[in-house]
Amino acid sequence: MKLDIQGHSGCDITIVTEDNELHIHKSTHDAGYVPRLVNQANKQIAASKTEYQHIRVPKIFEVVQTPTDATIKMEYIYSKNFVEYFESAGFEQIKYLIGAIKYFIDLEINHSTLQTVPSSILTDKMADVARKVEKNVHLKDDAEAQELVRRSSDVMNGVGDMVMPVGTCHGDLTFSNILFNGNNYYLIDFLDSFIESPLLDIVKIRQDTAYLWSTLMYHKPFDKVRLSIISEKIDTAIDEYFTEKYDWYRRYYMPLQLMNFLRILQYGHDDKVIAYLKRVIAGQLAILNNSKNA
Repeated sequence: MKLDIQGHSGCDITIVTEDNELHIHKSTHDAGYVPRLVNQANKQIAASKTEYQHIRVPKIFEVVQTPTDATIKMEYIYSKNFVEYFESAGFEQIKYLIGAIKYFIDLEINHSTLQTVPSSILTDKMADVARKVEKNVHLKDDAEAQELVRRSSDVMNGVGDMVMPVGTCHGDLTFSNILFNGNNYYLIDFLDSFIESPLLDIVKIRQDTAYLWSTLMYHKPFDKVRLSIISEKIDTAIDEYFTEKYDWYRRYYMPLQLMNFLRILQYGHDDKVIAYLKRVIAGQLAILNNSKNA
């Protein structure tokens, strides 16, 4: 049996039966993407060796690589996606999920060290975003997008050196990369990040809890009110927890969340998604401006 399902990274993802067991094959035929997919696999293999409370990482059985192709053979997990899970989850299950997310990120923090991230990391990344937005045929003539990039550049130029934990992170910790199996949560699609910091994982999970990003990729009918209420509950708990504990979260979450959405915008090609991103980025700039003037 072989069933095609849609991936989120441009890779081909198939469910394959081997020796009467189901496996996931994730593959690319883009020579330029091969090293990145292999790095993702290695990052997932390393994460699978750590024990997390309620968090699991699917096993990778094999990585097949050539100069032009790569395939990851991975454990198949019987699970629900985040929308299906939230449709039926009760209060205790949501409480469990919040606790698991906190525990996972705290463990990442414990496996990292406080380091100074030079301001050039952020300003260079911003310059790269600006170049890609300028080259994007869907954005280069968009005066609003160009102005948001200009204002964001001013923000990034003012951040300066950042002291934060650096060492380990998932890299793309969104709801769409969590498989829900009862009170166990399986993380997939690990990614390299321009700063390997647990703060980037808080940024990514709040990309969903605060901004409902992954719902844009879900095209079946669902209870938007229920999902919004649950997401807000999770977001409030995460924000309050890390605000109370860490100065680096209080200082750098907002500029890094702004950078996160700018990095999504640079590849924008769908009018609905671009409009959403511009609204979010404009809102973030307003918050940062208000906090600066407070």
